[in-house]
Amino acid sequence: MGQPNLLIHINYEMKRRNVDAIVVLGDTTLGNPDLTYVVGGSLARGGIYLKRVNEQPLLLTSLLDARNARRLGRVKNVHTLTDYGYERLTIEHGRIDAYPRLIFKVLKQLGVGGKVVLAGRNDLAWGVNLSDRLRTLGIDVTGDPSPTILENARATKSGEELREIRRVGNKTANLVESILDELRSAKHKRGHLLIRRERATVGAVKRIISTHLAHEDLTAPEGTIFATGASSADPHNSGIPSAEIKEGKLIVFDIFPQSESGYWFDLTRSFVIGRANKRARCLFETVQEAQTESLDVLREGLPAQSAMSKACDIIEKHSFRTVRDIYSGKAQKISSGFIHSLGHGVGLTIGEEPYLSLQSLSPLRSGNVVTVEPGVYLPRIGGVRIEDTVQITANGYENLAKVRKEFELT
Repeated sequence: MGQPNLLIHINYEMKRRNVDAIVVLGDTTLGNPDLTYVVGGSLARGGIYLKRVNEQPLLLTSLLDARNARRLGRVKNVHTLTDYGYERLTIEHGRIDAYPRLIFKVLKQLGVGGKVVLAGRNDLAWGVNLSDRLRTLGIDVTGDPSPTILENARATKSGEELREIRRVGNKTANLVESILDELRSAKHKRGHLLIRRERATVGAVKRIISTHLAHEDLTAPEGTIFATGASSADPHNSGIPSAEIKEGKLIVFDIFPQSESGYWFDLTRSFVIGRANKRARCLFETVQEAQTESLDVLREGLPAQSAMSKACDIIEKHSFRTVRDIYSGKAQKISSGFIHSLGHGVGLTIGEEPYLSLQSLSPLRSGNVVTVEPGVYLPRIGGVRIEDTVQITANGYENLAKVRKEFELT
């Protein structure tokens, strides 16, 4: 995302919350989406990003990361910790006090006198200690309830971000199509399916998936779901490695890879190898209809809960339960049917604003990137989930990667 648009989003959120300054920090950008977002990429040793409302930000990095930070180009005012006397502060006050004193020094130089928010994904105890020490120095550190300033800013993607997510989506689509082709061409031998001359198990398929991920320069930090039979009725069951893949058994293949840039993608297909029975086909057709109908209502300005409600309408029409039973008081819990929300945002994390749930009242915005993934699960039979990642537009949506929704692989 270019700096001007990013700063417009951050300034808007800061003014809305009466925040004078935001400090985004961490020892690394790895696993730290807020810091990755504001600096524009990867910094191995992290840094300290300080921004006063309506002012240009300042980024402090180690000497080793300064050149890379300038190359990223998102922050124009890049300095090193040494430029601001961090080593001398360490000698004078010790390592524990040097860091908060450095932040205090910079905030005072920026003229900050109001509320300050600390952001970035860091150890909780460390963050509490830092907040306490800044308060003793006279900084008005305040909390930032979720959705935070940066969560809201990150929810609307720039053209640059959309291009990157689409690029990761195309790589993901290529991978999924390749795996489906491998499964479609599985050989039969003595009552078993073989893939690459190996008995077709969940573990064998996942090893092939890992090879394709490497080929596409993608990683899967949170694993991949490839669940078959009854295990596919648990939405987050990653699959039993020893489970053998058999014809006619439901399979849920949910892949959520990350690129080197830090951006993620999310895609799910459900299918059987060979022919499906009537019950399995009913599940698939119900979920496919629910996804189609909920996609059709998406547009800028739509309350996020409306898409979820549409999916519930369709699934309930086919006599399956949904989580709406819980919110309406009809049930305390449900163990079958549509047991999760419709979707979530995708970007520098695999689950972020906005969320397509029954509790999401905020309107969708052009540039939001969300998953649309209804599912129906029957514990003794299995589950079906179909998921696409889409961009919200003024008049609808754009699918960011297209993979066939083929139920029977023959």
